[in-house]
Amino acid sequence: MNASLRTRPLKVVLVEDHHIMRRGLGSLLTTERDVQIAGEAACGEEALALLRSSDLPDLIIMDVSLPGIDGIETTRRVRSLYPQVKVLILSMYNNPTFVHQAMQAGAAGYILKQSMVEELNIALDLIAQGKQFISPMVTANLDPTAEFKPGLLESLTNREIEVFERLAKGMSVKDIAEDLVVSIYTVYTHMNTIKRKLGIEKTADLMRYAIENPLILKPSRQE
Repeated sequence: MNASLRTRPLKVVLVEDHHIMRRGLGSLLTTERDVQIAGEAACGEEALALLRSSDLPDLIIMDVSLPGIDGIETTRRVRSLYPQVKVLILSMYNNPTFVHQAMQAGAAGYILKQSMVEELNIALDLIAQGKQFISPMVTANLDPTAEFKPGLLESLTNREIEVFERLAKGMSVKDIAEDLVVSIYTVYTHMNTIKRKLGIEKTADLMRYAIENPLILKPSRQE
């Protein structure tokens, strides 16, 4: 993917579950750059099937929040099966946990959906040169001295996972407390712990995230 040697359009696959966002991004890329949209997928399973059934693209632009297999796990599988294919994560979540996991999964970059077009172009140029790019808005939240633990998401206790799963179903704090036979205060305590572990600041963001990502947390054996 050396930009200086490229004599053909950059072949890009878009993996995004929102149709309008996917089409808008495709239109932007083909207008701004010499890009060929080689395929589109609405989930990780579709993306992997697309790679198996067609010529490999140069780059996949991948959302984190996908139904079924999330974008980070899809990135890990893509990089394992097709190491020549680069992955750029394009996410709404400025979440240190996701950034670390995405880069460990083999992503070449991580930018936010609210990023300017110029930042997307910079990311594509650097990735084409074999380099990595993380949005400055993202790196501002990262602690360069912190040691990231891959099992951070799995560090949630069984009770915290139970709370998260009920949030994913759209249940209110009151309903969760009644369902788990605990106090509302206890539910809020668990939610605060989950926010801290996931790098999410606001309760509203946690509730929205849980609804959009019901499968991203795996059961833990902790009590």
